[in-house]
Amino acid sequence: MIKHSRTDMDFSENKGLRPRSGDACPENHVIPDVIFAPLASDLFGGAGPWMPLDGVAMVVEVTAGNLRKDRELKRRCYARGGVALYLLLDRDTAQTPVFGSPGKDDYRAHHARPLGRPVTLPVPFAFELETTDLL
Repeated sequence: MIKHSRTDMDFSENKGLRPRSGDACPENHVIPDVIFAPLASDLFGGAGPWMPLDGVAMVVEVTAGNLRKDRELKRRCYARGGVALYLLLDRDTAQTPVFGSPGKDDYRAHHARPLGRPVTLPVPFAFELETTDLL
């Protein structure tokens, strides 16, 4: 994914994030599967085990065990923290929703494609993500 992005990106797996809890986000800490941030921001360099969401370009979650947490709670926490994009690989529904335009407690825009079909990622990524290999 990184090599196709319009903006050079860095990523981190299973890094702890500290969203602002409240209202629709009861959590004050979450651990996403993958976090993307612009390489130029050096967001992960020197970051401790828990970091704020400031500067995160996209969070990716793969559904597991607690579906409500991935589909709702984490999504609302990421939106509340201003994460521009949230990509959910929902293995249970075989869909890949992409959420954008974060608001106070949720994303204002989203579109979904079936797993196995390309998903369009907007700027700063600006490319189609092939999901065939994710089946």
